[in-house]
Amino acid sequence: MSDNPCFSYFNGCGNILDPDEDEEQIVPTLNLLNINYDIKQYVGPWWKGACFRKRQNKTVLSNINVQFKSGEMTAILGSSGSGKTSLLDVISSRYTGKLYGKVYFNNYLCTADIIKQYAAYVMQADRLLHNLTVRETLKYSGILRLPGAYNDKEINAEVNRVIADMGLKHVADSKIGGAVIRGISGGERRRVTIAIQLLQNPKILLLDEPTTGLDSCTTRHLVSSLSDIAHNGKIVIMTIHQPRSDVFKLFDNIGLLSMGEIVYFGKANQMVEYFGELGYPCPTYANPLDHYVDLASIDRRDRDLEVRTFAKVENLIMTYTNSIIKREMVQSIEKETMRPTTRRTILHLDRPHPPIVFTVMFCLIRRMMVNLRRDRSIYLSRILLLTMYVPFILAFLGRLKDNQESIQDRMGLLYQSTNVPMFVAVLVPVAVFPPIRDLYYRECRDGLYSTTTFVLSYIIHIIPFHAVASLIFCLIVYWVTGLYPSWDRFGIYYADVFAMHFSGEIMTIGIMGVFYSPQVSQSVASLVISATTLFSSGFIRTLPDILQIFQWLSWGVVMKYGAEIVVANEFHNLNISCEANKKVDKNKYNMIPD
Repeated sequence: MSDNPCFSYFNGCGNILDPDEDEEQIVPTLNLLNINYDIKQYVGPWWKGACFRKRQNKTVLSNINVQFKSGEMTAILGSSGSGKTSLLDVISSRYTGKLYGKVYFNNYLCTADIIKQYAAYVMQADRLLHNLTVRETLKYSGILRLPGAYNDKEINAEVNRVIADMGLKHVADSKIGGAVIRGISGGERRRVTIAIQLLQNPKILLLDEPTTGLDSCTTRHLVSSLSDIAHNGKIVIMTIHQPRSDVFKLFDNIGLLSMGEIVYFGKANQMVEYFGELGYPCPTYANPLDHYVDLASIDRRDRDLEVRTFAKVENLIMTYTNSIIKREMVQSIEKETMRPTTRRTILHLDRPHPPIVFTVMFCLIRRMMVNLRRDRSIYLSRILLLTMYVPFILAFLGRLKDNQESIQDRMGLLYQSTNVPMFVAVLVPVAVFPPIRDLYYRECRDGLYSTTTFVLSYIIHIIPFHAVASLIFCLIVYWVTGLYPSWDRFGIYYADVFAMHFSGEIMTIGIMGVFYSPQVSQSVASLVISATTLFSSGFIRTLPDILQIFQWLSWGVVMKYGAEIVVANEFHNLNISCEANKKVDKNKYNMIPD
């Protein structure tokens, strides 16, 4: 027995009894014991000093003792700021502050690895790619989420299972859709998001306000499906902001929070009776959930109301703290966490290996390509948008000459050749990248892959488009305008344009990782390109003549090297004819002829 690595890992967590002990009588439970959760937050608005603002501690959750059992669905209620989402963050090990107390699952202290293996977190927002079908969305998620030992047949079987569980058969081959592309309904998108998390067949399912934005009929069907999932042997915990009366009876347990503390936690069918005994009966035709959420909320419309409601809520919290319901729950938690553990209840950490990095990258690249290929306008823009600028260059410059008058024209063409590709590269990712970025945020938090893997996959995905777009641009511009007639020089020119075009998109997605708004990101990217062109390219002003600080900054800007390469590539050994003693129109050049 000591040879099992899991026994040494959990050494001290409990005594190991007879391995033949009947485990069927033990119901898997999730226990939160004496949970207190503090965070640090800045005081005042961000423009009053950003990093120099004072930070103060804020208690988000206080004195939380709750128990969730397998086969039951629990709804966490409360007004905004009551701590509902923070409670889910604590359970899922996604908290960022200081946590006091313990979270146990099956009598073992939960860590991030255990939660990652046995729990799934459904976030409030649906982060899906609009051009994929429901089946494709689940298939690609299955490749990322299921162990690497799964083959295509087994992944397809899991996809079909969750499609059936969530009632998605009738839309399995329909597009997800979005604001422009019409697809499945909002309730069906919610079901897809939940189905993605069910692919791993988790023991614990956490949902952050899954009914937000849904109508009453869709809400009931969704909550009913979640109830069926719970009764099939899972722990389902969901927060809900505006509960409807028709879903009240579908919940097994209700948890009511206010100011980070518990006002009530117990059976749903006992909540009305509990508050009725406290002198707060539910009106005959009122929704019990809405009524008691309002009861446990603080009215801040004026000072007197705030004081009265604050005192009322404190009294409700104190009453629950001293109640028999709370005492019995704490005793049950303590009994459960002190229970000896059998061989079969040990949570094995020797899980099957996840997919290898190359499998993950191939899946990400293929998913992005399928999503892009089905959006014809964006797909063609990636290839032809840069080429659309070519007619303006040709109409303005025409065919370059070989005399001294062509030097300025050549410099202008080279300036456009390095500047335009970067500006054009800003336009496409502003439309394409946001949904891919949002999906990355969710999957990265789920631990499916790293930021490096995502960035490399995106780079590999865009390289062919930049290569083709730059080639079309260069073939027309280079040979029609009459730059240095050499295929070797053309290759260098093409490589330079490709590098500028590629660098423009990489810079843009980097900025979009900082600024969430696509419009702000586009403005910032355009501003950066314009600024770097001014002080680093040498086209506007020679580098030795600019300020020293700009000379230093120019060494870290790609525009400097791109401009130097393309100018040297064009003018090296270029024969320019100069006509001696040529009379020049002084009205045209304001010069005195020889």
